[in-house]
Amino acid sequence: MAALDMMARPQGRAAAILAHAASAMTDVTGFGLAGHLASLLGPEGPGADLVLDAVPVLSGALELAGAGVRSSLFEDNQAGAGPVDAPSGPLRDLLFDPQTAGGLLAAVPAEHADAALAALHEAGEPAWRIGGVSGDFAGVRAR
Repeated sequence: MAALDMMARPQGRAAAILAHAASAMTDVTGFGLAGHLASLLGPEGPGADLVLDAVPVLSGALELAGAGVRSSLFEDNQAGAGPVDAPSGPLRDLLFDPQTAGGLLAAVPAEHADAALAALHEAGEPAWRIGGVSGDFAGVRAR
């Protein structure tokens, strides 16, 4: 039920809040988090540092990924995401999972991130800071 509730959650209020702070934003759908992050970054960079422990994961997802359960789009998503430097394992695999529906990924300048998170939480919207942008490499680096 948690997955259905999260996927059916309207995103309009969160998008409106983020529109005031974000320099770029997308919904995370069929390309998975890594693919959508690569799309925001563009083919020439900059890169993104992800904090794997900060990436929200629905109950049961790690267990299924650990058991090798993957979508038929997994391989294409992994190839299309560009360079992703992350420890192997189920959490890395979930970065390419297309079975999402509409969670927002926003690039918010660091100086506005805390205020944006506070505004989202005050409005009752689930939100997490999962990483940052870095100009010293291209692609996604996750630790």
